[in-house]
Amino acid sequence: MGIVIGKTWASKKVKELEGCHLYVVQPVSSESNPVGNPLVVADPKNIAAEGDLVVYVTSTDATQAFDSGFAPVNASIVKLVDSVA
Repeated sequence: MGIVIGKTWASKKVKELEGCHLYVVQPVSSESNPVGNPLVVADPKNIAAEGDLVVYVTSTDATQAFDSGFAPVNASIVKLVDSVA
């Protein structure tokens, strides 16, 4: 999980990323404590906003979060988190 702490822009993107937001996400533990360094994460469904708690995936799973089944990314947002019990 992670918290969206910012947004980044790219003046030029590959076609697979056109219309896709790119966010800076701080990874967090289940108690919402920061873990590790922030990373840039693609949001292929444009579901997140700054301050949201999200689930993100990395590696091959990140590329498969796109409708096309592929994009040149290392991390993608796949869900919003409503609450942690």
